Amino acid sequence: MKKTLKAMREDKLHTSAFIPHGNGKLIDYDNPETGERFRYAQINTRALQDCPFASEGCKAICYATKGNHIFKSVKESRQRSYEETKRSDYVEAMTYTIRTEKESSRFRNATMLVRVHESGDFYSIQYLRKNLRIWASFTLSDNVQFKFYTKSFPFFLMLTEEEKNLLRYLMYAGIVVMNLSLDDTTSKEQWKAYHRMRKEFPNANTYYATEKANDVEHDNVCDCANCAKCGVCNNGTGSITVVVIHSASNADMDKYRKAKNERA
Repeated sequence: MKKTLKAMREDKLHTSAFIPHGNGKLIDYDNPETGERFRYAQINTRALQDCPFASEGCKAICYATKGNHIFKSVKESRQRSYEETKRSDYVEAMTYTIRTEKESSRFRNATMLVRVHESGDFYSIQYLRKNLRIWASFTLSDNVQFKFYTKSFPFFLMLTEEEKNLLRYLMYAGIVVMNLSLDDTTSKEQWKAYHRMRKEFPNANTYYATEKANDVEHDNVCDCANCAKCGVCNNGTGSITVVVIHSASNADMDKYRKAKNERA
């Protein structure tokens, strides 16, 4: 049957930046006590290229870059996703895509946990503002939660007070969960920005990657093997979670330690 003009327009709006599944660590799960169902999805951009505030340590052990080296299709997919974010109708396209996927059998009776940037980060203030508009399009009744880890603190601090208030509300309501990302090589400038972020957004969690958990004050320790196991990072409580670096190669760890020593 021939498609209507409306259907064709909706097809055009569909964006490939949205992936209705997670990686191996983003495991779908059901809460046995409440019966709630949780299903992961993700939105990516380019590894490191779209991470303007990546630390030297992060560059040394970046998990997302491994896929670029192993699978050509992964690198091409992230490039397409980045190009999608430049669309003038990206906000409308992504909002439409999420709502459409939410009605699919996989997500219909579940909370959709959208991992923003399994690869990449907020690469500009304009792109951050596009995401804020997308998040603000959803309410608690939609059962969609946006979760991300970020080092792009300066862009968040550049938001207007009205935009910051909107983000604070979305975080308080549980629609957005922000994790501030640090590691042993975080620069002094980034540390200053981090402390400002903690004051501006007290509900933001902190995610600290390190070699030894005992070297960092923390509330939780994560082995990063299964994101569904504890759900700590799905709650905006202002907590500090330490993850012990465990999956990097010896060569990458040598680079990380070198960057750590230079930072010290």
